[in-house]
Amino acid sequence: MSTMNRRTFGVLSAGVAGALAADVATEGAQAAASSTGTIRDVRHVVVLMQENRSFDHYFGALRGVRGFGDRSGITLAGGYPVFNQPKGSGRQYPWQLSDTTGTDPETLAQCSGDLPHSWTSQHAAWNNGKLDSWVAGVGNVRTMGYLDRADIPFHYALADNYTICDAYFCSALSATGPNRTYLWSGKIDAGSKDGGDESGLTWQTYAEALQTAGVSWKVYQNAKDNYGDNALAYFSQFTGAKPGNPLYDKGMTSVRAVTGSTPDDIVAAIRADAVGKTLPQVSWIVPNQAFSEHPYAPPGDGAHFVHQVVNALAADQETFDSTVLFLNYDENDGFFDHVPPPVPPAGTAGEFLDGKPCGLGFRVPMLVISPWTRGGWVSSEVYDHTSVLRFLETWTKALGKKATCPNITAWRRKVVGDLTGAFDFANPRYGLPTLPATKVIGYDTCTGKPNPTPTDNALPAQESGTRPARALPYQPRADLDRIEYGSGGVAKVWVRMTNDGTAATHFAAYANAYRSGGPWQYTVDPRTSQDDFFNCGSGYGDGKYDLTVIGPNRFLRRFTGDTTKPGAKVAVDCLAGTSFSFAMTNSGTAPVVFTIKSTNYRTDGPWTYTVAAGQTTTDPFNVAARNGWYDFTVTVNSDPTWSQRFTGHVESGGPSVTG
Repeated sequence: MSTMNRRTFGVLSAGVAGALAADVATEGAQAAASSTGTIRDVRHVVVLMQENRSFDHYFGALRGVRGFGDRSGITLAGGYPVFNQPKGSGRQYPWQLSDTTGTDPETLAQCSGDLPHSWTSQHAAWNNGKLDSWVAGVGNVRTMGYLDRADIPFHYALADNYTICDAYFCSALSATGPNRTYLWSGKIDAGSKDGGDESGLTWQTYAEALQTAGVSWKVYQNAKDNYGDNALAYFSQFTGAKPGNPLYDKGMTSVRAVTGSTPDDIVAAIRADAVGKTLPQVSWIVPNQAFSEHPYAPPGDGAHFVHQVVNALAADQETFDSTVLFLNYDENDGFFDHVPPPVPPAGTAGEFLDGKPCGLGFRVPMLVISPWTRGGWVSSEVYDHTSVLRFLETWTKALGKKATCPNITAWRRKVVGDLTGAFDFANPRYGLPTLPATKVIGYDTCTGKPNPTPTDNALPAQESGTRPARALPYQPRADLDRIEYGSGGVAKVWVRMTNDGTAATHFAAYANAYRSGGPWQYTVDPRTSQDDFFNCGSGYGDGKYDLTVIGPNRFLRRFTGDTTKPGAKVAVDCLAGTSFSFAMTNSGTAPVVFTIKSTNYRTDGPWTYTVAAGQTTTDPFNVAARNGWYDFTVTVNSDPTWSQRFTGHVESGGPSVTG
C-alpha cells in the first residue's frame, strides 16, 4: 500500500468506517435469542470453488491487502524486486489486461485466455521458491496480466463488504484436479498430482466423513455440464455408486429446483432449499464452464453466478443469517503472484512426490461471506484448501458430530490455519449489504478474441488506504546470531529464527548475492527457535554475505556484511514480542555508532547510539501508534558494508489495521 494510515489499534480508516456506517442501514434481522456467540451459531457451510485465478491477478490492486504495494517482497537475482520479472533479455512488471483504448472493453479484461498450469509449469514458475521464472516457466507474458476494480467491480465489492484472505494459498503447485482433490479429500498421490484424467482414487473423501458423522451434505451441480470440477467424481466409490446410495444421490446427480424441473438451474435449486428450510449443513457448488471464471470464461459471468448464489441464499433471511459461504479458486492458472508459498523442509512426510514438494501452491482469492465476516476485513493467516476441511472439522466437533479428515498431513495441520481466525462469532452483522449489479457477458463473447499483450511496463499502483485486520497467531523473529571462523579463516554466518507466537511459523532464507542455491525452508514450532548457518568462505562471497529471511504477514529480515570487516564485531537483536526494541552489541575494541532509520510508517528519526567496546545498548520503540507496523534499517559507522533491515508487524492480541 502506498500510504500508512497512522492510527492506533482498533481504529479504522475513514473509508472503512464510512463503509461500515452505510452498511448498518442495510442490515436485516438482529441476532436470534439463541445465539451463542460461537461457531455453533453456524448452521450451513457452502463452498463455491471457482477456477484458475491468482491473488495478484484479481486483487493485487485492492486497498489494504498484500498486493502491488507490498514493501516486503523478495529480491530477485540482480537486485530486482519480485514484481519485475525476467522476460527473455528484458523485464516485465504486472500489466493490466483492460482495453485501455476503450474501443472494446470486454476484449482484454474479460477474455484473457488460459495459460499452462501443470505440475511441471507451476514448479518451473516457482523455481524452487525463487519466483523468478514466471514468464519462462509459464511460457507466456500474459502470466503477468492483472485486473482491477474497474474490471471486476463485484469481486471488489465483496472484499469491501466481507472478509478477504490475503495469505490463502492453493494446495498444490499443479492443476485444477489435484487442488480440487485437496479440497474434497485433503491429499493427492503420485497418480493424481498432475490432473488431466483424474479418476480411480480410492481414499476417503470428506463427504463420506460427513455422511458417517450424520451431517447433511449435497453437491449442487448439473452433472452433464460441470466442467469436470466435481472432485467426488474422481473417486471410485462415487463413480461406482448406484441410485439409492447417498454417495450417488447427494454427490453425483444433478440438482433440480423441484421434482421434474430442468437440472441446469443450480441457483433455483439453492433458492428452493433455502426458502424450504432444506439447505444441507454442508454444500459444494459446482458451476458449468461458462460461469466458472476459468480464463476465456468472463470474470463478469462468474460474478453474476456468485451474485445469484448470494441472492438465492438470502431469499430466506434466517438461512442467510446462519450461513457461511466460502468463495475460493482452485489454482492460479499460471497467473503471477509475488508471495512465495510456504513449503515444507525436504523429506516431510506426505508432502513430496518425485522429490518435489506438492505445495503449498500460489496464492488464490478467498472471500468469506457470512454475518461473522462483515465489514471489509482482511485475514493474513496462512490458509490453503485443507483449511476449509479444518473449518468443517472444528465446526462439526462444536456441534457434537465431529467429521474428521484423516488425510491432511501433520505439516499442513501445523502450518495452515482452520479459517476460524477470519471470523468474529461474537459480533455478527446480519442481512445482505448492497452489492453492484451484475450481468451475463456471454461465454461466446470471448470466442476468437485476440490474446492481449503488454502496453506498459511499470509497477502498478495499489489503491491507497487501509483495511481492518484480524488478529494473527504469529510473532516471528530472526537475527544474525553469530559468526564462526573455521580453519583457514573460513566463516559461517548463523541465523536464528524464533517463533514467539502460538502457531507453527514457516520461514524461508534467501541468498541475495554471492552464492547460488536456496531458498532454504524451515518450520518452527511455537515458543521454539531454529538455527542454520551459511558459508561465507571461498566461492561463497569470500567473506561477504547478503541474506533475507521471510515469514508470514510481510515479515522480512535482511542481513548484509563482510565477515572480514569491522561489522563482524557488532550485532543487533530485534525483540518484537509484547514490546519492540533493539539491542545493539559492540564486541570490538573501539566505540561504534549505530544508526537506526525508519524506512516506512514513521517520519521521525534517525536515531544514533554510541556503544562502547564490549557493551550493549537497548532502546524500545513505540510501534502501537503505527498499528504495530515497523520497517527499520540499522547501520554502523565502522563498516559501510554492514546493514540489517527489520520489517514486520507486532501483534497486539486483537484486531489491527493493515499497513
